[in-house]
Amino acid sequence: MDDERSLFAGKVKIYRRNGWWHTRIHLGGKQYHRKALRTANTALAEEAARKLYYETQFKQQEGLPIKSRSFEQVIEEYVAHHERSNEIGQNIRDKQRGEYTSDGMLRNIKRAARFWKEYAGKKSILAIDDKVMAGFVPFRRTYYHDFKVLPRNAKLHPTDKEVAFNVMIGRSILKWAQQQGYRGKAPLPAFTFTPKNKLVRPAFTQAEFKKIRMALPKWAAEAENEHWQQSRWLLHDYVLALGMSGLRPGEANNMTVRDVELYEEGGNNNITLRVRGKTGARRVVPHHELKQVIDDMLDRRENVRPTSWLFAMPNGERIKTLIDQFNTFLKAIKLTHSSMGEKYTPYSLRHYYAIRSLERSDVYDVARNMGTSVRMIEQYYGKHAITAERARKLSGYQSEPQRPSNPFVRASKKKPTRNDN
Repeated sequence: MDDERSLFAGKVKIYRRNGWWHTRIHLGGKQYHRKALRTANTALAEEAARKLYYETQFKQQEGLPIKSRSFEQVIEEYVAHHERSNEIGQNIRDKQRGEYTSDGMLRNIKRAARFWKEYAGKKSILAIDDKVMAGFVPFRRTYYHDFKVLPRNAKLHPTDKEVAFNVMIGRSILKWAQQQGYRGKAPLPAFTFTPKNKLVRPAFTQAEFKKIRMALPKWAAEAENEHWQQSRWLLHDYVLALGMSGLRPGEANNMTVRDVELYEEGGNNNITLRVRGKTGARRVVPHHELKQVIDDMLDRRENVRPTSWLFAMPNGERIKTLIDQFNTFLKAIKLTHSSMGEKYTPYSLRHYYAIRSLERSDVYDVARNMGTSVRMIEQYYGKHAITAERARKLSGYQSEPQRPSNPFVRASKKKPTRNDN
């Protein structure tokens, strides 16, 4: 060191190295905070060291890390945390699996994290406040407006629900950073984004589901080779399972053979499904016809063990997604969109189940079976579901006619006869 000076009774040292000033601040014990002051001017170096000392004292009092991380660094750590969670979850097939990050959620986290890194990655984690959070919404809505060619699966105008999900991931990152001590005692931003236009995925009609059910075996039989045939039969079983149980695709992907439990009722053998999803563990009572579908599926497979994936790829591995194959099948039977022009997705099978179940059962039982709330059921499905009883009443087939067939002619009163008493 060419030169060294002390400030604040020796708690701060500034020293010159190769002509440039540096500082060392004592934090207590054997800990020090070192930083290059990036100046050769002695007066400026002392001023910068004093300012850094006051900042360091404030951070220590507030429980903040001395070296503040950038938002980008925190995002990368957050994504790495979920990557490890996903990797651990891949090797767990028991009831604890739902506690780990799924493949689908990991993809969504990485996608949302990319937008946050570009928007505010260079800022300090301490600088992410309500104003910054609110500014993300217009940034996300206009993100692709300057693209000449949109990336695959990108939308020029994202839905409110997608923007809300991205905001939720941003809030989750901040909450995780708080748990790691990266924000000290600083309060979390309170900003939230509530979708104004709620996107309701289309539901297959009863006639469309019947068409799907009849077309799937034929489509599997027309496969050009055995491998394709196995994959198509898997789609057959998967589609019917979603439509007959209301499972979320991720919940079905996580099920093992032992999650299917047999019970007897009224002399009939039925099944229940042990499901682990985003709302926790629950038991699902599917439509009774699903039992035969699962029995046939397991009969076609070899070396099936209780711990085997219930819906497994031909090589026995867990399903990641069947959406591409599902889209190909719908295109083959010319059923890619609803009558309103809305594109069908695997989630449309869950919506089909919800609407059909509301025709047969109470909304509370349907909500519990599907792992959602009554409010969500009423909000998304209630307006679509008309029970058979209500339909008969609306069509006028139930109960006695309330007026003559010709509304312009009054019913004539029966005249009394002489034999009447």
